[in-house]
Amino acid sequence: MTELALEPDAARTFAATTLVETVMATIRQRIAARSLTPGARLPSIRAFAKSMRVSKSTVVEAYERLAAEGTIRSRPGSGFYAAGQLAPLSLAEIGPRLDREVDPLWVSRQSLEAGDEVLK
Repeated sequence: MTELALEPDAARTFAATTLVETVMATIRQRIAARSLTPGARLPSIRAFAKSMRVSKSTVVEAYERLAAEGTIRSRPGSGFYAAGQLAPLSLAEIGPRLDREVDPLWVSRQSLEAGDEVLK
């Protein structure tokens, strides 16, 4: 497993932030540097907490925040993984879905029963 300890220069950069934000920045830094490629498994919470010298609850919160923003993905029972690029949605997936089909007989009847003020 890749060691994710924070480099000394990065530690000074993140000195004014919380420990959770420092852990999050470390993971983002590794993803940007391609140390963690899309789909790569992150260290377990316990192992990462030990390597960063922080509590497990700090790592849990950082992982949850990163998962909420889409940087990493959680697989229950398996761990956390670096998120990959998602395929763009097609226009059919973006567009509204119709709740029902149009009945041509109903449309014809409405057209024939419409008053003179409606164009036919």
